[in-house]
Amino acid sequence: MQHVDRRTFMKQTGGGIAALSLAELVLAAPPRTDDPIKIALIGAGRQGRTILAELQKLEAATVTIICDSDQRRLDAGIRRAAGATPVSDYRRILSDHPEIDAVVIATPTHLHRQIAIDCIEAGKHVYCEAPLASSIEDCRAIVEAARHADTLFHAGLQARSNPVYQLARTFYLSDSVRDTVALRAQHHRKTSWRTPADTPERDRALNWRLDPDVSLGLAGEWGTHQFDVFHWYLDRYPVSVRGGGGIYLHKDGRTVPDTIACDLVFADGVTLQYAATLTNSYGGEYEVLFGTNAAIKLAWSHGWMFK
Repeated sequence: MQHVDRRTFMKQTGGGIAALSLAELVLAAPPRTDDPIKIALIGAGRQGRTILAELQKLEAATVTIICDSDQRRLDAGIRRAAGATPVSDYRRILSDHPEIDAVVIATPTHLHRQIAIDCIEAGKHVYCEAPLASSIEDCRAIVEAARHADTLFHAGLQARSNPVYQLARTFYLSDSVRDTVALRAQHHRKTSWRTPADTPERDRALNWRLDPDVSLGLAGEWGTHQFDVFHWYLDRYPVSVRGGGGIYLHKDGRTVPDTIACDLVFADGVTLQYAATLTNSYGGEYEVLFGTNAAIKLAWSHGWMFK
């Protein structure tokens, strides 16, 4: 393992790890180097493989290890990363592969805590998919470990690396919107959230989002990224929340709602109205900030300002 401090790591990767998001990688062209950053990908499911494809665009970094406890997903990851070493237990990365500089964690949310802390304490740079963890206690434990480390830690909140959202935020902060009076967001996508599995054990492993003991549901797994947009723009958090939901389409034995609606209320009374559903895709995904002078609507690769 080469010694790579925070500043050098960001410079050599062109900010690549910190700029990863679910749909795109936003970074400056990295410089060529004779000693590329060596990265291990932990979690080779759909999201992990999406991240892998973006990492492979970096000239100054190389994915040398693919790790997953599920053999089929491990095989799928290895097929996409020629020359990478397959590993089924992330702890082997830390014990047997000191050459690794950084890890990308794309496992189910409830598994993040131990993996992240172990990697931080092993001196690795860490990019961890959001949501950061499945409980406040786990999030705080990860944050505490990262604060005491000399390495870079980045939580993969999607909007922060999106140039559309970055530009719109400059307008928002310039007082173009003026006083914020209301907020709205939705995530409508017709999908089941269920992955076919041929054994009960595999079903539990693959369909963790439908397990009420570990799943954060629609508000956590999807809403986290959208709620962060408003925290980023407003620089404050809501003080109360009310909401509800139910199962209206996917009556397959699940207990995690396929549709929710909630209101997040800020101290000054401004309310964020949020809705998410797995039952239809009408309206897609967006966030809106309403002000006394203008409104800003954001929808991933597009943004609008209305007077």
